[in-house]
Amino acid sequence: MIRILFFVLLAVLGAGFANAQNAADNQLTLAPVFSDHMVLQRNKPIAVNGTGTAGSVIKVDFANKILHATADGSGKWKVVFPALKHGGPYVISVSAQAQKIVLKDVLIGDVWLCSGQSNMGFALQDAQTGPEELRTGTFNPNLRLLKMGGAISTGNVAWDSATLAKINQYEFFAGNWKTLNKASAASFSAIAYYFGKKITKEENVPIGLIQVALGGSPTESWIDRSLLKQDQQFAGMLGDWQNSATVMDWCRERAAVNTGNAKSRDQKHPFQPGYNFQAGIAPLTNFPISGVIWYQGESNVFNVPLHEQLFEMLVKSWRQRWGYEFPFYYVQLSGIDRPNWPEFRNSQRLLLSKIPNSGMAVSYDFGDSLNVHPIRKTEVGERLALLALHDTYKKNVVANGPIPAKAIVNEETITIEFREKEKLGTRDNKPLIGFEIVTVNGKRVSVNASIKGNEVVLNIPKNERIKTILYAYQPFTHANLYNEAGLPAPTFSMEVK
Repeated sequence: MIRILFFVLLAVLGAGFANAQNAADNQLTLAPVFSDHMVLQRNKPIAVNGTGTAGSVIKVDFANKILHATADGSGKWKVVFPALKHGGPYVISVSAQAQKIVLKDVLIGDVWLCSGQSNMGFALQDAQTGPEELRTGTFNPNLRLLKMGGAISTGNVAWDSATLAKINQYEFFAGNWKTLNKASAASFSAIAYYFGKKITKEENVPIGLIQVALGGSPTESWIDRSLLKQDQQFAGMLGDWQNSATVMDWCRERAAVNTGNAKSRDQKHPFQPGYNFQAGIAPLTNFPISGVIWYQGESNVFNVPLHEQLFEMLVKSWRQRWGYEFPFYYVQLSGIDRPNWPEFRNSQRLLLSKIPNSGMAVSYDFGDSLNVHPIRKTEVGERLALLALHDTYKKNVVANGPIPAKAIVNEETITIEFREKEKLGTRDNKPLIGFEIVTVNGKRVSVNASIKGNEVVLNIPKNERIKTILYAYQPFTHANLYNEAGLPAPTFSMEVK
């Protein structure tokens, strides 16, 4: 009798667990990007999506319209509302059967995705101007923040079994929209904050910033793995990636520490090629954005040609997944005493001609010779904002420093002409420095340079034939050529013909 009762109890408990599991599976949900205080992209069709019971009818009430959808066999559903101009606040009401979700304080404006590695993730509270900004700043209610991530650290620690399991389920990036205040701003990206602050002020529309960044993450981790598979040169990344020379040593070493307790050889990691795309970017591709700001590359400096291919692939593939060619503005790496950085910075400059609708903000003049995380973030965020204001919002602002156009060789001098005929100068009116030449024999030397109106004149060393002009080509540089708008010339290399 006792045995019979035992099996009856097991059956009841099992049925209860199954019912609870089915209830969880059938729970009406919205995609993670939807929450109170969110910003939806203006002038684009507005998709609202989520999950529910397979076959159930979902009712969505928004902006005086009601749309219905039927959840498919896997429970997924989506409705698409027509585009709206900026405004709000709105309420979104989603219901199915006895379940209901209500989102409040929803604005329509421009959404910017802010991505990359640690310098994009660098918090406002840690920036040079952060404490004063948080103490005295005026927090615009039209600026909203969504910080994705932060629950799991990729620090120099071994993860426990629960964390390893979450990583394998791609449960790495998560967050909710916040209104702008001291608490929400403090831990948010400093660069993104200053970018959004300037855009909100100048454009006078709601701005939503989505931070999806991870310190140390290499470019390949942000690219769809299926695309990497299609190119044979990336095969080494995808197999035994933790022993591949195409992945930065530091990334592989840190991943080995984090996954030290893993039982499976297939344990995943956020530095793994394709991981951050699947975990952080793919879930957003149904959510329209205005554009991307990007600060990354420190984990790819060791292989400049490889990064060029990866970065082009990243931008192109993201645009394809969203379905349109949104602007992509990125930061030319800062100055630091490490090899390859000048070559990498110049490579980033050259990528502008290969990637349409892109822009680059210079940052080497706010670098730190020893620290890969410079604390001066205000100017970098504002320089990214100038690119967006000029190119995306069509404002009459200067967005770039002096951009070299051509070099004219005379007997004893080289004259460098720039793309814009603007007045040139130096910071604090100090003598112009930062120019070097490479001779046909491979000798590299600094040269005297002077500003003549809107041109730069270099003195050629006696009896030397010049092959290349270099500017700001020291890893950590004090190069000081600026325009009247106070914007610096980028690191560049120019062949002399």
